[in-house]
Amino acid sequence: MELRPVDNLHADPENVVRLINRDTDEFKDIEAPIVLGQPADLTAPKVPVKLPVRIDLETRSHEPGVETIIDPEMPTSELLEDEWEKPEKNAQPVAWGWFALLAVIMISAIVWSLANVGKSVQHNREITEQASSILTTEEKEERSAAKLIDQMDALIRDFHNASSISALLPMVRHSERVKPLMEHYYGTRPVLGKRLRSITAFTPLTLKNRADFWMVSVKQSEDTKSEFIIQINEAGDPLIDWETHVCYQPMDWPDYVKFRPGGMSMDFRVNVRPDNFFNNEFSNSSDWACYQLTTPDSDEFLYGYVRADSPLVAEINNIILRDGGEQAAMILKLHIPEKLESKRGVMIEKLVCDSWLFIEPTAPES
Repeated sequence: MELRPVDNLHADPENVVRLINRDTDEFKDIEAPIVLGQPADLTAPKVPVKLPVRIDLETRSHEPGVETIIDPEMPTSELLEDEWEKPEKNAQPVAWGWFALLAVIMISAIVWSLANVGKSVQHNREITEQASSILTTEEKEERSAAKLIDQMDALIRDFHNASSISALLPMVRHSERVKPLMEHYYGTRPVLGKRLRSITAFTPLTLKNRADFWMVSVKQSEDTKSEFIIQINEAGDPLIDWETHVCYQPMDWPDYVKFRPGGMSMDFRVNVRPDNFFNNEFSNSSDWACYQLTTPDSDEFLYGYVRADSPLVAEINNIILRDGGEQAAMILKLHIPEKLESKRGVMIEKLVCDSWLFIEPTAPES
């Protein structure tokens, strides 16, 4: 069966087949064959499609002939393999420069490694020596600290067992200056005070860039607590600062407040706080600076006055600011003028020390 186009519409087609749709009866009476022609409304030019035959197609620029394909001189695989054994055909130049460069790199790496190994060994040896030296130093310091603590422990116990000023003097700082103070202090009280119950703490102190001070906390009889300031002297012996331990005053503070000895100047360990109490001779706040003076063992207080234009005002204020801005412990030389009407007013003549502890030795007063 063949379906082919009819070029001539007027010619009777030969051997054609009629196409009938079996599902409809529309073409049952059609006896003539269906002729496929061009639509009547097609305006494009009637150009028949021309397909080129294979002979007209040029697929390559040069078509080999049969003689080329069957050329007897074409080398065979056996002949090609014969060429493999010829050195001039297969020899390639050897890149000896790369081998030399690789050898230089390897030698340099070996030399560098050996040098670093030597340095590492030396560095490890130095670290070991330093660590050994540090350990030796630390061991010495620990032994020295343990020995020092034992010495301070024995000193505190001997101090509590002493029953005379002569027994106390070898154990205290600045013994030459302190001796008359001790004689004055123990003139009205026994030398042998409270018994020692236990030593609770040893604390190193740094005072004015000095690291040779310690604070020892103890418990005494009647469950009272006390603290000792100890300095290690140049010979390595610990000594107690007796003045701060007893908070030495030239006169009992309550007696000084009560009796107010006029015309005398004395050094007192007091807590100093800025105040604004102005009365009697010190009523003009423009002329005077006022400070409240107290001691830790008494509720009595006095007002100390300094001329407002005196450099002493700046010195006292700076110490208070250094210690937090509220109050500071100082040793002040106080003076009560004769016939002073202010009942709690005293004159501050001099700043003796900016704390209760004399860091450096001072000459005994005449």
